[in-house]
Amino acid sequence: MTARGEQSGSRVDGTSNGTRILSERARRWPEPFLCLIGALAIWEIASRSGLVYEHAVPPPTRVASALTDDVQQHYLWQSVWLTLKQWAIGMAIVVAIAIPIGTVLGLSKAASRLVTTTLEFIRAIPSIAALPILILLYGIGFKLVVVLIILGAVWPLLIQTMYGVRDVDPIARDTARVYGLGRTRIFKLVVVPSAAPYVATGLRLAGVTAMILAIAATLIVGGGGLGAAIAGAQQSNRIPQMYDRIFVAALLGAVITLILQAFEGRLLRWHPSLRDVA
Repeated sequence: MTARGEQSGSRVDGTSNGTRILSERARRWPEPFLCLIGALAIWEIASRSGLVYEHAVPPPTRVASALTDDVQQHYLWQSVWLTLKQWAIGMAIVVAIAIPIGTVLGLSKAASRLVTTTLEFIRAIPSIAALPILILLYGIGFKLVVVLIILGAVWPLLIQTMYGVRDVDPIARDTARVYGLGRTRIFKLVVVPSAAPYVATGLRLAGVTAMILAIAATLIVGGGGLGAAIAGAQQSNRIPQMYDRIFVAALLGAVITLILQAFEGRLLRWHPSLRDVA
C-alpha cells in the first residue's frame, strides 16, 4: 500500500509540476503577443497616414498579401531550401574543424601560446571582407557561400570549446587522478561534461552567425538563395515582396535559433542550471 501510495503521489507531483510549467509558459505569451500586435498597428497607421513613405515602407497588410502570393511560388521555397542546404553543409564543416582544434588548444598550453596571436588576428578580420578573394577563388555560387560560412562561424564554436576545456575544475581533475583514472577517462568523465555547456553555447552562436552569412552573401553578390531572392525583389521594385522575403529570412533565423536551443536543452538536461530553469 505504501509503495502504491508513493507511486501515486509521484504521478500527482509530476502532473502538477507539468501543469505548473505549462501555466507559467502560457503566462509569458500575452505580453509579447500584444506588443507585436501594437507594433504592427503603429506600422500600419504610419504607412497608411503618410507619416512614412508608403512605397518604401508598405503597410503590413500589403506585405501579408505579398507573402500569401509568394509562398505559393516554387522560387521562394527553392531559395529557402538552397540557403538551408548551404547552412547545413557549412555548419557540419564548422563542427568538424572547431571542436577538435578548440579541444587541442584547451588541453595544450604550448599549442595555445603558439597559435593564439595568429588566431586572434585572423578572427578580427570581418568574414564579409573576404568576399572579393572568395569570388576570385570560387566564383559566385554554392561554394562561395559555404566557405564564407566556415570563415565566419568557426570562431564562436572554436573559442567556446577552447575556454570550456580550459575551465575544468582543478579539484575535480585532481580527485579523478587520486582515484586512479587515466587521461582518457578523465577527459571523458571530467573534461567533456565541464566543456559541454560552452560547446553548446558556441554551437548556437555559430549557427546563428552561419545563417546571417548565408543570407548576406547572396544578398550582396547574388547567385541563389534567400538573400538573392530579397535583392531580386528590391531591384525589380517589388517592395512588398521584398519585405515578405525579409520576414521569411527572419523567421528562418528564429526557427534555427529555437532548434539549437532545444538541442542545447536536451544535450544539457543533466546540467544544474537547466534543471533549475525547468
